[in-house]
Amino acid sequence: MSVHAKVITALPTPFARDEALDPGSATALFTAVRDRGVDGVFVAGTTGEFTALDDTERIEVIRLALDVFGPEGVYAHVGAAAPRQAESLVRASVAAGATRLAAITPYFLPSPEDAMVRYYERLVAAAGDAEVHAYLFRARSTTPAEPSVLRRLRDVGVRGVKISGESDESVAAYLAQAPEGFDVLSGNDIAFEEFVRAGGLGVVSGVSSVFPQPFVALRDALNSGDTEGVRAAQPLVERAVAAVKSGSIPHLKAGLEVQGISAGPARVCGDAVSEADLEVLKETARSLA
Repeated sequence: MSVHAKVITALPTPFARDEALDPGSATALFTAVRDRGVDGVFVAGTTGEFTALDDTERIEVIRLALDVFGPEGVYAHVGAAAPRQAESLVRASVAAGATRLAAITPYFLPSPEDAMVRYYERLVAAAGDAEVHAYLFRARSTTPAEPSVLRRLRDVGVRGVKISGESDESVAAYLAQAPEGFDVLSGNDIAFEEFVRAGGLGVVSGVSSVFPQPFVALRDALNSGDTEGVRAAQPLVERAVAAVKSGSIPHLKAGLEVQGISAGPARVCGDAVSEADLEVLKETARSLA
């Protein structure tokens, strides 16, 4: 089976030691990620600590990513708890040059399906010619979304979906319900191979911001039909995921720091990075270089 898999890297947001946004470090990180061969980036999302950014900071991070990757290489995350705020972020992102937007469902309070569909309809209207992609993450947002909603989202102009926090069986149900031409991305790093073989477009991976090498190798092997290359890359993907504790933001940032890439502290509350964890990160960085 021929596939054309993509690695979309979910970018952390670098902060200075006082937790202020650090534009210089952001540009350096984004450039390093670009130069390591990923296909694009997902910016100001969960890995980017969007819940800890104000709207002005979110647009600044999106601008910085656009400067490095260009419009075709950026999924600009504009989701919010309420449609009014998300519409404002859509308009500001489009004004900054974004042409591909992603928006998490309404969150904290669960949204009924009809209200969720209206939310995306409003974002599509605000986006003009820019693409809007839904971001489904029930474990974090509390908003449920049955696989059948993908057709309703397509009907109001949504172009694709990112799915996070679901089982392999659940993701398979979404793929089965996806309309023709509707892009489906997964946030499950380890299931990258199985997902694209089942018809998914690719992975949105926070882990690849720190250790892109195994993901790029797996992508290339999948796209060229190199079975041995796939077999060799998969354990390295699993090792990278384990080293950063499946995408813990403090561990992602520590993993960048041990490679000389400044990311600063996390604003969100997260796991402490122990000395043992740092040694694992250093050894993983050495072995994957």
